[in-house]
Amino acid sequence: MTHHTRLNLVMTVTIIGLIVFLYFKPQSSGNTEYPLTSGSVEAAQHVRIVKQQQETVLKRRDGHWYLVKPVQAWADDEKIGKILEILRARSQQRFPLADLGRFGLERPHVQLSIDNARFDFGGFAPTTHQQYVATGDYVYLLAPRYALALPRNTSDLINPGLLAPDEIPVKFELPHGEVEFYDAHWRVTPQHADDALNAETLHHWVRLWQSARAVELKTAAELTANFAENGLITIDLRDERKIRLKILQNQFSIVLLRIEEGIGYQFPLEAGRQLLDPSVFSAANSAR
Repeated sequence: MTHHTRLNLVMTVTIIGLIVFLYFKPQSSGNTEYPLTSGSVEAAQHVRIVKQQQETVLKRRDGHWYLVKPVQAWADDEKIGKILEILRARSQQRFPLADLGRFGLERPHVQLSIDNARFDFGGFAPTTHQQYVATGDYVYLLAPRYALALPRNTSDLINPGLLAPDEIPVKFELPHGEVEFYDAHWRVTPQHADDALNAETLHHWVRLWQSARAVELKTAAELTANFAENGLITIDLRDERKIRLKILQNQFSIVLLRIEEGIGYQFPLEAGRQLLDPSVFSAANSAR
C-alpha cells in the first residue's frame, strides 16, 4: 500500500466517522423560556409602584421619566430603565395562577404596573432562590435582580440633576445680583470692575447649573436645624415657568431646596459657592 493510498484511507475513515457522529449525535432538548409580557421597554409610558401602601407614579415625557406622585421631580432615567427590564424577562418555569399562598402572593411584597401590565412580587423558591412573580394568567420564577431594581423609597428614583432637560434658564436672581440672557449673550448686574465677568465665563457658569448633580438628596422634612437659611434664588425659564430655590448652608455643605417640590439638592461647600456666585466660579477656574 502506497503512502497516498494510506492517506486516502485515513481521510475516508475520518469522514465516515464524522458522518456517523453527526447522525447519532444526541439532539439538545432545549429549555423552553416563557416571556412574561409582550410589552416594550421603548414604548412604556406609565409606571406605578405600590410598596408598603406607598404609591409611586412616573410618566415619560419627551423621552425622559418624571415622578408625578407622591412628589413631582425629574426621575433618574437609568434607574427607571432597570425597572423596565422586567418587560424583557423570560422564565424557564411558570405555574397556573392559583393557590397564591403557595407562592407568597396572597399579599405581594410589591406591585409594579407598567402601562397595562401588572407584576406582583411574592416569595422565593427554597432551592433556586428565584422569586415568584405573577402576571397575566401565570406565576413565573425570576432572578431576584428584578425586585432589587425597585426603589426602597420614592427619593431613590429622583434624578440628582438640579435642572431637568426641559428647564432652560434665561435669568437667575441671586442674593447679590442677576445673571440674564439678553441680546444673545449672558450678562451680570451689577458688574464690578475688579471681577469683570465676560459672556463666555457666564455661559460656562450657566452650563455648570445645567450639569450640576447633587451628592445627596433630602426632602424638606429631612433637613435638620443644622442648616441655616441663607437667601433665595429665582430662576426664570425659557417657557416662562419659574423655579424658586431656598439656600440652606452649614459648615460643610450647601443645600438648594426646590420650594415647590420640597426636594433639597446637597452640594459640597465649594461646589455650592460656585453655583451661588459666578465670580467664585470664575476665580476657581482662573486658579486652575
